[in-house]
Amino acid sequence: MFRFLCLGIVALAQPMVPPAGPGVFTAKKIAATSYKLVVMGHKFTARADVEKYLAYRAAEHTLEQNADWFTLTEDRAKGETAVPVPKRDPNGPRYSFRMKNFRPVWRYKAGGATEWKRWSPFSGEPFPSAIGDFEVSVDILLRKAPMDDADPLGFEARALSDLLINQVSPPK
Repeated sequence: MFRFLCLGIVALAQPMVPPAGPGVFTAKKIAATSYKLVVMGHKFTARADVEKYLAYRAAEHTLEQNADWFTLTEDRAKGETAVPVPKRDPNGPRYSFRMKNFRPVWRYKAGGATEWKRWSPFSGEPFPSAIGDFEVSVDILLRKAPMDDADPLGFEARALSDLLINQVSPPK
């Protein structure tokens, strides 16, 4: 005689992106709908991985604040003109985000140094090859629908989150 046991399998909802450790991600309110987002770490992996994680957190933060999309405010220091400011293109192709325009600024320590150095994608300098501790930051302005898809610095939060959710994990 065989006995069959029917088990009810309950799937526990696990987050697709593991939670970050304490202090890895911070969101500081600057104004009513503006935030400075920072990702910090002590073990550098790859620039693209860290920047994708920050973009994912920007999208998630936007949704948590009941907004639909955000505009990136580029952090350009005086004299950083190597990369032109992207221009609005009302007749151009339509996107819900343009990842090539997600360009955060880095602060880092290299080779056991105690002083922080700044690296910007607008400086024209090559990305540093030896990074230890790091902070990567962007300023965003939260927006409600409809999205201005002619804005090259506009990012639709749900689409960006959906793109990156299986590609990111928090830095250490």
